[in-house]
Amino acid sequence: MAAAGPEGGSESQLLQFELEHELKCPLCGDFLQDAVTTECNHSFCKKCLLTNLVQQPSDASLCPVCKTNVNVDALKSNGKLDKIASIFRAKRSLQEQQERTESKGELGYEMMYYFLQYTKAKQVQLLREVKSRVLSLDQDLVTVRNRLEASTGIGLLDPTTGQADPRQLEIIQQKVREDLRHYPHMVNLLPNLENFYVYNKDAVPASALTGSKRKAGGCPFGGGMPSVAYNVKVKRRDQYIDGVAETLMNVSKHNRLKLEVEIPSGDMMQKSAIISSIGFNSNQEYFATAGVSKRIKIYDFQNVVEDRFRIPCPVRELTWRSKLSDLDWNKHESAHLATSDYDGMISVWDVDSGENILEYDEHEKRAWSVCFSKTDPCLLASGSDDGTVKIYSTKQNRSVLTVETVANVCSVQYHPTNFHYIAVGCSDHQAYVYDLRQANQPVVTLSGHKRAISYAAYSKDSELLTASTDNTLRIWNVQSGESKRVLSGHVNQKHFVGLALKDDWVAVGSETNELFVYNKALDSPIHRYSFGETEGQNSHHFISATCWKPRSEMILCASSDGNLRVLSLE
Repeated sequence: MAAAGPEGGSESQLLQFELEHELKCPLCGDFLQDAVTTECNHSFCKKCLLTNLVQQPSDASLCPVCKTNVNVDALKSNGKLDKIASIFRAKRSLQEQQERTESKGELGYEMMYYFLQYTKAKQVQLLREVKSRVLSLDQDLVTVRNRLEASTGIGLLDPTTGQADPRQLEIIQQKVREDLRHYPHMVNLLPNLENFYVYNKDAVPASALTGSKRKAGGCPFGGGMPSVAYNVKVKRRDQYIDGVAETLMNVSKHNRLKLEVEIPSGDMMQKSAIISSIGFNSNQEYFATAGVSKRIKIYDFQNVVEDRFRIPCPVRELTWRSKLSDLDWNKHESAHLATSDYDGMISVWDVDSGENILEYDEHEKRAWSVCFSKTDPCLLASGSDDGTVKIYSTKQNRSVLTVETVANVCSVQYHPTNFHYIAVGCSDHQAYVYDLRQANQPVVTLSGHKRAISYAAYSKDSELLTASTDNTLRIWNVQSGESKRVLSGHVNQKHFVGLALKDDWVAVGSETNELFVYNKALDSPIHRYSFGETEGQNSHHFISATCWKPRSEMILCASSDGNLRVLSLE
């Protein structure tokens, strides 16, 4: 009797299945609806059967089950079968409704389970990252403490316990606080160092550095990594810490931007006296300015800074027929400089004689940029609103190459050591590097800015700095096309505000009529100088040009009112 229950249950399920099978249409597989029975005693939904017969060839009317002839007129409605099928259909609907009601309760718990699992995994990952960062900080603190101990002579470890001595730590911390009081600009930088500091992913607990594995000559890293490889990682990390400290030391050398000399605008009769460009000649004796006043002014720098109680006057002044947008001195011929103007003309001048010795009238629109090659004294490049870069040889009267770009060219600059390469900044928010031997397309495209690129300048052979009217500067690896750092803090949304580089220092103007100085290692400005009485004053004026004096701490910058100032980074 005990075995009869399951057998009886199985027989009941089998009978249930057979009954449902008989009540289902062979064509649609669902319970019969408006059932009809053929002469061969097979039942179908009336609609399904008639549709099937219509789809058969015109000379055939065969039963879909047994393939015997079907007389449509002889089809019989089967009301009883139809009624039974409707009961089973209603029963099935009721069961489905009950299942949905039960599954709704389960769905809530399932969703909650998924949420909890996902959130837990996310928090565990965050916890791992926090632990890894704390380990990195601990390990680097040990390195920095050792450096401080060696430089100050203050021992940080208790010789009896081998642990950090709290009293000695307090002494060194007090010294750090006192020293930082003398460098307020460094204190202001502390919140921004989070973006500068790179956490060590290979950091291990301090206990592992002094534990049995280390004492036995093994490595605290898992997986049996050779101790030589571990030591290499430690050495690289120590070098990184030393490099960060050196950068901060270099930053600390300068406290502020100091005004040395002011050169007021001498173009009082001009509606606009904007200086578009400033540059030093190759031997750094002279600097030149050019702008919308259609004048090139040459100054003797030594006279300007030494006779600061008189208004400095140019030693030579050259006039031109169009507004000037840019200038660049020849790096090998100290008396030669090139200019670009609003009519698209590129000119080469001999400042000793005051003569315009070459003219290239090939651009169809305004030329914004001109640049001499650093390595070949005869090569010259220019960029224009007509979307082209022109390459000239001063030995010829016409350009030797035209590079077609996809947008207005705002800036062009030769590579510092290889005259085959030029960098181009365009209004399509991108910068390009071209190999002039195959100039049909760029070898590198630098994408990331959100607005036009107004300046592009090499800071190293493989590093390019770009300035954009999206209020940012970007440092690029020109080999990989990767953006290494974004510098922001100044305001630049409309005008050309000047850009100048010296080693790791970057000077850029702002539309708040201020000059900002960055260090390339930090993404926020370190120093700023305002042309107004207070920061942000004279907002209708802006910095229009800037230039470092090579191998010095002097910076020249000009405001849009035509006033020029010589600043020193002290």
